[in-house]
Amino acid sequence: MNRYVFAKPTGYLTMKAVLSLTLLIWLWAGCARSPEGSQSTDNLTPKTMIPSSPKLLALGKQTYEKNCSPCHGLTGDGQGTAAYLLYPKPRNFVLAKFRLVSTWDYTPTDEDLFRTLSRGMPGSAMPSWAHLTEETRWALVHYIRTFAQNPIKIGPDHQPTGVSDTPTGHIQVPPEPPDTAEAKLHGRQLFVTSCAGCHGPLGKGDGQQEQEDSEGFPLRPRDLTAGVFKGSPESQEVYKRVVAGLPGSPMPASLHLYGKDAWDVVHFVRSLSSDEQRSHMEMKRFRITATRVKQLPNHPDDGMWRSTPSVNLHLMPLWWRDNRPEILTVQALHDGKEIAIQLVWPDSTHDHTAMRPQDFRDAAAAEFSLTSDPPFFGMGGEASHAQAVNIWMWKSERQADLEPAFQDLDKVYPNIGIDSYPNLLRSPLEQPTRRALTLESDPAFVTGWGAKNIVSDPTRKSPVEDLAARGFGTLKARPMVDQQVNASGVYTTGSYRVVLRRTLGGKGRDSVSIRPGATIPVAFAVWDGSAADRDGKKSITIWQDLYIAP
Repeated sequence: MNRYVFAKPTGYLTMKAVLSLTLLIWLWAGCARSPEGSQSTDNLTPKTMIPSSPKLLALGKQTYEKNCSPCHGLTGDGQGTAAYLLYPKPRNFVLAKFRLVSTWDYTPTDEDLFRTLSRGMPGSAMPSWAHLTEETRWALVHYIRTFAQNPIKIGPDHQPTGVSDTPTGHIQVPPEPPDTAEAKLHGRQLFVTSCAGCHGPLGKGDGQQEQEDSEGFPLRPRDLTAGVFKGSPESQEVYKRVVAGLPGSPMPASLHLYGKDAWDVVHFVRSLSSDEQRSHMEMKRFRITATRVKQLPNHPDDGMWRSTPSVNLHLMPLWWRDNRPEILTVQALHDGKEIAIQLVWPDSTHDHTAMRPQDFRDAAAAEFSLTSDPPFFGMGGEASHAQAVNIWMWKSERQADLEPAFQDLDKVYPNIGIDSYPNLLRSPLEQPTRRALTLESDPAFVTGWGAKNIVSDPTRKSPVEDLAARGFGTLKARPMVDQQVNASGVYTTGSYRVVLRRTLGGKGRDSVSIRPGATIPVAFAVWDGSAADRDGKKSITIWQDLYIAP
């Protein structure tokens, strides 16, 4: 068998494609603004190549252990602490089977690794690291190469002369021809004969579904109409994917298309999505400015939000799926004493109760680094990088609990049995027993409440939990006396609007302190209850810069 023909895959993973409701954000805002301070796409391509050195490898090791090992593992085997939460799975650097390569040998160049680190991999949980300095990214490139169990070698350059030929070395991309009407028709025809078996006749990824990668993990063909390109959507990069395929995946090489035919297919594939769609898939770092005002709004419906600058952040689900929120709109204001942050995101269902086992709530959270050099954006640092993060988490069902017409447990289960306890503190005029979950109960009879668990406290007035973490598995509520964050959430027309509000000064350990003139690293997360999101199954952003205007 020719080594460029992939064996028929086995196994399957099905996903239901659902149209995104991102447009709702724009319709609601009415005044969506261009993001300020976003990272430039110019820094995805290295200006100069920095060769490996002991100093650079030391920097790479330090950066890798802090930012990469939670997913890829300390030894690079793809078995990090967070790996079980992720789909597709993190790359195993020991096997060194990289997918985004520009060689016929299926081995990456240093530039390939640099571009992947800088851009990330849309369609997976691999974020962009373009905010790191170019030197730091080169350090990561050289350190990642040290994990390979076999040397990574690139053969001499030899381009294919026919289908039966075995090309080696760097892929030489011929000049791009014009995309004429005739070329468009030809590209469509070639796509139907060469690609539709997996990607479907319309490119929606609805062809052959029983597929898996080289490590046995199930995969599904890419929906090319969604604009999700793991590699760069630039024409020359798509050309390389078409002719050489994706190593370790069911995407085979297509040597018979090498030349103008491949270019016609590239133009057709790119025509299935727009530049705007493709840009929404890429994780970027933006600057969010908290404007200073005289009086803060208390509610999402306050008209002040309509004139407040907004930033649209790109979300990525840790367990990738089609029906996901793509954009989170963030606004921020402060009055010198308190800060208010509004989060807006699309959600087709209002999941505000979690009483039945099959129900999951909607939620959102803001995560703050306590230092200007933030730890890993997933729950803070681990091991020697044990840096804490402060998390403000709004929960829809706790919001419902505070409203007059909230859905009570008695209404969901009208025949529920209620435990009653002797009321030793009662007066002669009171009933001899009390229900366990009434506000008049003695906390001693409600163990979670008595243990000062904020989730069990029925007297709470805020739908937000003020939390702290120092790595995976360490998330916990801060003491009740230090719970300062308030919030107000509204669900209308298929989207949520939630305002988080707190004093600028933090209270207690692991509480973020905010002051005018400062820039604070902040990240966000959204949970969709209808998609069974909970705990680590969520959509997230990378670190952003929250600037507090003087």
